[in-house]
Amino acid sequence: MDDSVEEIQPGLWRVSIAGITRVIRHRGDDRSFAPWDVTDAEGRHLWSAASLESAFRWIQARTGRPAEALFAQTLLEYTARTAALQPQVPAESDHIEQRRVPTSG
Repeated sequence: MDDSVEEIQPGLWRVSIAGITRVIRHRGDDRSFAPWDVTDAEGRHLWSAASLESAFRWIQARTGRPAEALFAQTLLEYTARTAALQPQVPAESDHIEQRRVPTSG
């Protein structure tokens, strides 16, 4: 079986582990202590979590598979892809001219 984690859009993740698909969605409700919803593939609500990491830990606990490790791997791959696309900005010290201020003496 091919386990995978993918960010479908910002705040929406699809987790496929051991033939089970779960969707993690951020509600954007700042009045809730648990703004992350975990649903099945059909959209039935299964659980609410306080953080994205907590949602992945919940899935991991129910499947017995390393959902958190898949999440970390996906974030590393995403960071590597986006870092390669961003223009390299020279260090600030490259732009500063050093000037000497005359001292009276």
